[in-house]
Amino acid sequence: MDTYIDLRDVRLTGYVSMGLIALVAAESVWGTVNDWQGGSSSWSFLAIVLIAPAAVAFLLWFRFATHNAEAIALHGVRMMSQVWKASDPAQREVPFEQRVASPLIKPWQYAFLAMVACDVLESLLLDTPAYVVFSTLSTLCAIVAAGLACFLIFRVSLMQQRFAAPQRKYR
Repeated sequence: MDTYIDLRDVRLTGYVSMGLIALVAAESVWGTVNDWQGGSSSWSFLAIVLIAPAAVAFLLWFRFATHNAEAIALHGVRMMSQVWKASDPAQREVPFEQRVASPLIKPWQYAFLAMVACDVLESLLLDTPAYVVFSTLSTLCAIVAAGLACFLIFRVSLMQQRFAAPQRKYR
């Protein structure tokens, strides 16, 4: 018998987060291609500016997902790995401490940190030949981080939806 819990619907904030994250990655690719062709570095600056709304949307999604995970697991949840563990219906009968998080969480975090580091180096090395190298590395890390973030957001949102109370359909 399934147990339903009154949870916040994280799908909308998840879709907005995924869209903005994908937009940041796409803009990063466009800016890097522009850099290769000797264009302006303003495209790279635009990617940095787009990170702010993507971060706000992600943090809003994460706040709602954390709230839901705490309601599901009845356990203090603060990190993405804990949100995954609490939200995974396949591990519902396993004690929380023994649950396994997605192996993609750490690579996502490392790719994101590498992207930020490359962005910092890229901005410090403006107007040097190394600028394009770090711009390219930043873009590669952005694509990996964005893909992993979108996958994790999508999966957690779907897993939490399985615990949500079914909604009546009105005609």
